[in-house]
Amino acid sequence: MNEIGSIQKAVKDVAMIRRAIERASGPRRPALARRSVLDANLVLQTLSLVFAATLAVTELLSDHVITGSMLISKYFLRDSIIGLGQLGLVLLMLVVCVYFVVWRSSRHSEQEFSEYVAHNFRYLRSVSFLGDLLVKYLVLSLLVLAPRPEWIAPMLALFTGDYLIQGRFFNLPLKLSLFLGVACVLVAAGMYLKGIIFVFWPLLLFVAVNLISLALLVRSRIKDEEPAEDQEGAAA
Repeated sequence: MNEIGSIQKAVKDVAMIRRAIERASGPRRPALARRSVLDANLVLQTLSLVFAATLAVTELLSDHVITGSMLISKYFLRDSIIGLGQLGLVLLMLVVCVYFVVWRSSRHSEQEFSEYVAHNFRYLRSVSFLGDLLVKYLVLSLLVLAPRPEWIAPMLALFTGDYLIQGRFFNLPLKLSLFLGVACVLVAAGMYLKGIIFVFWPLLLFVAVNLISLALLVRSRIKDEEPAEDQEGAAA
């Protein structure tokens, strides 16, 4: 009886300790999860900005070599197919990078990957991001093989608007995202009607939207750090 009583007391003590730990770590866990989400988005937005800006600078400084390569692709079908395969590999690497960053962030925030994605990266749920990217890749491939490479630049601007309207990838307030999305659609229509074929312009459009999103993320991250700094100062 004494041993049973000791076991019951030990169980109660463990339960009390566990509740105390949960209460103590309660405020910290949401803060940790929130910061991990911000950090993951900062990494993704920075990578996409560097990638798009590199392409835009290359296009500008090389006298539109990317556009030129697309326009002459209709005369070289075999080279076009090889180029599309290389583009597919690049996109696959980018997707792997996105999921890796989000997975590492979920580990850092001590949450299950599926739950973490469902709450913080909804566009990655049910492999919807992969499916959407695949559709866009197939559209570009058809434009190259049709051949209608002169439509690629307006289509890229339209893709950016589609991401904004759907609320995918970028981290923007709803009204701003919808406004910029509609603006991108109008820009795409204008490029088509005016016969603008240079991919520098849709790349520049993507970079501009990416910069706005990244700036808002940095501001949110700085604000998130302020309470912790105030608490440390008060403790000192």
